Amino acid sequence: MSERIVPIAGMTCAACERTVTAAALALPGVESASADRRSGRLTLEGRRLPSDGDVDGALSDTPYSVGTRPWLSHDPFVWRDLVVAIAVVGLVGAAAWALGLESRVQDLTSGASAGSAVVVLGLGVAASVSTCMALVGGLVVSLAASVPTRASGLARLRPHLAFNAGRIVGFAALGAVVGLVGRSLAPSGVLLAAVVLIAAGVMAIVGVRLTEASPRVAAWQLALPGRWGAWVGGASDGERGGTMRALGLGAATFFLPCGFTQAVQVYALSTGSPREGALVMGLFALGTTPGLLAAGAAAGAAASSRRPAAGRILRGVGVAVLAFALVTASGAITRLAPGLGAGAITATERTANVVDAGGVQRVSTDVVGEGYSPATTVVYVDEPVAWTLTPVYKGCQSAVDASTLGLGRIMVLLDTETVEFTPTETGTYRYSCAMGMYTGEFVVIERPEA
Repeated sequence: MSERIVPIAGMTCAACERTVTAAALALPGVESASADRRSGRLTLEGRRLPSDGDVDGALSDTPYSVGTRPWLSHDPFVWRDLVVAIAVVGLVGAAAWALGLESRVQDLTSGASAGSAVVVLGLGVAASVSTCMALVGGLVVSLAASVPTRASGLARLRPHLAFNAGRIVGFAALGAVVGLVGRSLAPSGVLLAAVVLIAAGVMAIVGVRLTEASPRVAAWQLALPGRWGAWVGGASDGERGGTMRALGLGAATFFLPCGFTQAVQVYALSTGSPREGALVMGLFALGTTPGLLAAGAAAGAAASSRRPAAGRILRGVGVAVLAFALVTASGAITRLAPGLGAGAITATERTANVVDAGGVQRVSTDVVGEGYSPATTVVYVDEPVAWTLTPVYKGCQSAVDASTLGLGRIMVLLDTETVEFTPTETGTYRYSCAMGMYTGEFVVIERPEA
C-alpha cells in the first residue's frame, strides 16, 4: 500500500471535497481517497496509484484540476476585464449617488401613515438597493456561484428562494423575540464595529473569488464542515442539505448590522408585542425579497453560462461586492476611530440651528438622505441642551448612536425625538448612524463674554 498527495486547485467547500474524492475513487488502483479544501490537496492510497495526468483527466468534467493556487492570476484577460469592471462600477455608483436612487425608492412610500405596513415594506425595498444589498449581496452572489454549472431553471433559483424564505420566516420569528425581550439583540459600539468588519472581510473574499484575481484567496471562502452539512441535509441528500443551509443562512442575516434592519428592529422593540414585532420584521424581510431575488437570478444566470461574456459579468459583480465591502469597512473604521481624518473645528459662536428658550439651548437637526443637517452644531458649555431630531429621511441615519454625549441610541424612525443633556466640558463630541456611515458632531465652547 502506497500513498501520494496530489495538489488540487479550485476546492472551496465540503461539496468540492466530496466531488474530488468521488472522482479519485473511480480511478483504477485507488483504494482510499481524501480531499482537503483548506490545504488544496488530495491524498490517495492504493497499491497502484494513478498519475497526476490521470487524476486531472478524471476531474475534466468538474471545476477542479491538478495544480496549486497562485496568489495572483496569470490570465491577462482577467486583469483587462477587471479594469473595465472597475470603471463601469464606478460610473454606475456615481450615477446612482447623483440620482439619489435610495431616496427615490423610499419616496414611493412617503405618503403612507407612520408605522404602516406600506412604510415597513418600503424600507425593505430601499434596503435591498442600498445598505442591505451591501451586506447581504455577497451571500446572494456566493449562493449563485455554488450552484453547479449544469443546473438550469428552477434548480438555479431554488437556493435563492430558500434563502429569502429563510429571511422572511427567520425575521418574523426573531422579530417576535425582539418584541418580547428587548434591545439587547441589536449589537452596538465596538461589538457592532467588529461584526461589520467581519462581514466586510467575508464580502471581500467572495468578491475576490468572483473576480478570479487571486485563486489562492478564493480558497479562503468560509463554509460549514462537511459533517455539519451532512447532518443538516440528512444523510446524503445534497439537494435537501443545500436548501436547509440556504434557509438557515437567510434567517441568520437578521444579525447582520444593516442600518435599515437595526432601525426596524428597534421599531419592532418599541411595539412591546411579539405579534407586532413578528409582523414588522417579517414585512421588512418581504420588502427586501424582490431586490435580492433579482440579484441572485442575475448572478445565477451569469454563473451558469459557459460563454466568455458570463465570466466578465461575474468579474463585474465581484468588483461591485468588493466596493460594498470597502464601504462597509469604512463605516466600521469610522465607528472605531471617529476622529480619524477629521480636523479640529474652531468656533466662536453658536450655529444658526441653536436658540435660547427658557434657559435651555434648543437645537434642531434634520435626519436627511446625506446624514444629518446641519452636520455640525455649536453650543455653549455648562448650559442645558434640548436636542430635537426630525425624520426627513428614514434609513441607517434613523438609528443615531450618541454615546459620546451620554445619550446612547436615539431612534428617529417615525416621529420627531427630543433628548436633553448638559455638556460639562468643551470639545468636539461626534455621533453617527448605527453603521458609522453617516456622522455629525457637537462642538462645545465657552460662552463669549458680553
